[in-house]
Amino acid sequence: PNTGKWSGTTYYGEFPWWASQYNDRQAVDFRIANITWEPVFPRGMYTFLPDWRDMVFKYKFDDDRNNKYRRFITSPFVNDEVNALAEEALNKSSIGMDDITDLLALTYYAGNYAHKSVQECAMEMQDTYVRLDRSIANLLELLDKKVGLQNVLLFVTSTGYTDSESADSGLYKIPGGEFYLNRCAALLNMYLMATYGEGKYVETYHNQQIYLNHKLLEQKQLNLTEVQEKSAEFLMQFSGVNEAYSANRLLLGSWTPEIYKIRNGYHRKRSGDLVIDVLPGWTMVDENTSESKVVRHSFIPSPLIFIGHSVKPAIIQTPVTIEHIAPTLAHFMRIRAPNACSAAPITDLR
Repeated sequence: PNTGKWSGTTYYGEFPWWASQYNDRQAVDFRIANITWEPVFPRGMYTFLPDWRDMVFKYKFDDDRNNKYRRFITSPFVNDEVNALAEEALNKSSIGMDDITDLLALTYYAGNYAHKSVQECAMEMQDTYVRLDRSIANLLELLDKKVGLQNVLLFVTSTGYTDSESADSGLYKIPGGEFYLNRCAALLNMYLMATYGEGKYVETYHNQQIYLNHKLLEQKQLNLTEVQEKSAEFLMQFSGVNEAYSANRLLLGSWTPEIYKIRNGYHRKRSGDLVIDVLPGWTMVDENTSESKVVRHSFIPSPLIFIGHSVKPAIIQTPVTIEHIAPTLAHFMRIRAPNACSAAPITDLR
């Protein structure tokens, strides 16, 4: 988002030479000044539009020099960049060159441009899906040319992530309000000071999680579990809070369906001491970035599509979860599933 170049992870050691070469010679920062996004089709073919939307859009990413790459990665053109790097991998690495199965995982973007609302971006969203369809077609053509589609098993699913929509109109009388995490954290710190004495007990807060100052608690010889539980009880009194979970409750408490969902996204070494579940219909407001997000507990169905090697045409109505994918791929390859896989493979695909 800052340089327009691909970055990697230190986990694998060296950055691939072909990716460095791509960054040095072909990265989007060399081309972004000449990229313009306009609709693929005439205005009349984009039908699901608000009444006021008569003009077609035209975006030049280079016009906003401070945010040009951040805007670019929320446009459908970023999918062409993903394909371009995938082609580099297929041409210059050893992927697909031997009898050992390789995994290529790509993420495409099909969200709102510049994270605007759906109402503002109705035409852009429709054009995004037109271009996404073409990006997937280009990927299939590339794979067919390099390794042959008969040798490839593809699976397609969604991240399940969507940009926040606007709050429901007051006309519907749905209970709601604004929840400020920074104010919540400040009041919690004042409460802990009144209980345990002077000090900065709340170290930081982020994404509905509050982190306590463990060093201060050790200095004061306070029991971490007790402070977490007291804090959770205090947070429960805030308007808009549905539930407040302490780390101790998530890790060692009794199982419930709600705790299971939150526990799946919780890591004891990285996540906060307190996790706040805000009521649906309320708006999470970040005063530091002036961003807001409407909380919705709606079920978001996402398709899981398998295509390619030995897959028979069928529609399976049985609900599956994301954890079914890895064991299913392992089942296709006739290898053992990863050691943390607890779900059974989907076996009636071929």
